[in-house]
Amino acid sequence: MIELGRFQIDLEMRTLQLNGETVQLGSRAFDILAAVASADGRLVTKDELMNIVWPNTIVEENNIQVHLSALRKVLGRDRDLILTVPGRGYQLRQRRTNVLSDEAGVRASGVRASGVRASGVQASASRAWRARRLPTPKSGLLGRDLAVRQIRALLEQTHVLTLVGAGGIGKTSVAVEAAHHSSADFEEPVCFVELAQLTTEEAVLRAIVERCGLSVPDPQVDVEQVVAALARQRRLLVLDNAEHVIGIMAHIVEALVAGNDALRVLVTSREPLRIMPETVFRVEPLDVPLPHSADADILRCSAVTLFLQHANSLQGNVGSDSTELQLVGEICRRLDGIPLAIELAAARVVALGVEGVHRRLDDRMAILAGGYRTALPRHQTLRATFDWSFAILDQNARSLFRRLAVFGDAFTFEAMCAVACDEAYTVANAIGSIGELVAKSLVGVEFEGPVAKYRLSESTRAYAMAKLQAEGEQDDISARHARYLPATRQSAA
Repeated sequence: MIELGRFQIDLEMRTLQLNGETVQLGSRAFDILAAVASADGRLVTKDELMNIVWPNTIVEENNIQVHLSALRKVLGRDRDLILTVPGRGYQLRQRRTNVLSDEAGVRASGVRASGVRASGVQASASRAWRARRLPTPKSGLLGRDLAVRQIRALLEQTHVLTLVGAGGIGKTSVAVEAAHHSSADFEEPVCFVELAQLTTEEAVLRAIVERCGLSVPDPQVDVEQVVAALARQRRLLVLDNAEHVIGIMAHIVEALVAGNDALRVLVTSREPLRIMPETVFRVEPLDVPLPHSADADILRCSAVTLFLQHANSLQGNVGSDSTELQLVGEICRRLDGIPLAIELAAARVVALGVEGVHRRLDDRMAILAGGYRTALPRHQTLRATFDWSFAILDQNARSLFRRLAVFGDAFTFEAMCAVACDEAYTVANAIGSIGELVAKSLVGVEFEGPVAKYRLSESTRAYAMAKLQAEGEQDDISARHARYLPATRQSAA
């Protein structure tokens, strides 16, 4: 949480608050505010703002002025905290508040800094403040108590702990909750780094330096400088959403823990880093009721509790009778206990009702949208969540992924090759690609003795089928699947 005059900025939830109340602010204006506030007093150029607020888009420069004017109007008497440097860019004005005589005193006092990089004592205040920017945990996080306890115990034993799981399963929420519980185990404040918008090694290293309040000698940060700055600090470093820069993160994290035996790194990603010091913890879905469960058993499931809480916060009195409760249980089961999908489905109850949501789950990519306006874009629709995962697959893995959509149940490697492979797509391609899909949490795997059985969740399969149709392969792959099934039965007989 960033303090800005009378206001508080929550970058994780993308909200601006005044006296505990959320202040309405357009998304572009918030992007400008977040960029300037996160710069810690550094001048943010116009070009930087254009790239942050309108990435890969050509817009007129006066768009900045339009949204900046709206932002300053909202800030009211605090509008002068954002300084325009003519011809150059924007930065926060310096503001000192209760600065003590040394860094230890600053930490004890809970100094409020405006985000300005200053010198001497004030620089120490700024560094101490930045290092406290661990997001506020979700209130009443459901079904995760055991996972949080396990993660805290593992952080005592392992240098790198990576939380892996499918998109929308709640890795960030679990990591933040566990970090708050573990913060007392470390001498230094927890350092939280959001990686979603970062694409280069230098950007990642700069974010670590800024969020941890480190001092490095050169403007161009390299790994060795960060290793030296973190040396001998007993600290927990949380790196959130690493999958799109997984190779970069593997290199950085391995170097950091090699240089500091007391450092612990908690990573969230849709796939492991695959480095020697790493322990992998799989974040599981929320528990869902079995088919034909009694009402009392349905109500005990954390997925159902989440659905009812979210739906009732928007409409009220959902799940008050047995028929409706049974439908809620079926919705949660068909959504595989994925928290994001459940929240999106619950939000649709306002317009469609429980029965309407249940009836339209076959078109879930269309109806599971309209998430929190303040959420990251990939968390606002179910399709966007899958788009994020699909975009980081190589071409071979994309081909296999969409062809697996024809399997409605568990399947073996042999079945997969019989349906997905041809002259252009070889078994060798399939071997590498199925490993990538499993690693990236798009395909689940279980073992029956020595035999691996693969499975797509219902939502994943729906997304893969849409890709198969878009590629014009559905008829061909479905025909192969239809031919394979009778051949399998005949062989078994």
